[in-house]
Amino acid sequence: MNRIAKNLIVVATLVAPLVAAAQVKPEEAIRARQSIMRVMALNFGPLGKMGSGDVAMNKELFQANAARVEAIWAMNPGQYFVQGTEKPVAGAKIASFTDAKLEIWSQPEEFKAAAERATQKIGVLTQAAKSGDEKAMRSAAGELGKSCKACHDDFRAK
Repeated sequence: MNRIAKNLIVVATLVAPLVAAAQVKPEEAIRARQSIMRVMALNFGPLGKMGSGDVAMNKELFQANAARVEAIWAMNPGQYFVQGTEKPVAGAKIASFTDAKLEIWSQPEEFKAAAERATQKIGVLTQAAKSGDEKAMRSAAGELGKSCKACHDDFRAK
């Protein structure tokens, strides 16, 4: 295969998900982001409890969940906050509600910065988990929890 053909394949592979996200229906976008965030919560919950000392540290579980949190976040839930998803979709079974505040769309740079902070904190969490250093693991879980809470305080309806 010549070089141009290889480059075109790479570009198509990188661009296709972006085009698909841009064309997603509002109901599907709301469902996607809610699903990603629900799975994130299920995997981060035990980390937060171990980090705060509410439950005993289980390094194997912590490491497994930290790896999953990183993989889940890589799904980029932010791509599903598209126009038309700032309000519930009438008649939808799954997307009949949204907790997204309008500030996501009126303050996009702040929303993006919050997501970038979460990405950075997840990286720290993953590294701490890999190190096996219990103190670092607890600290990283606490810092990620604070980052999540700050974003939810600013951009999620209560």
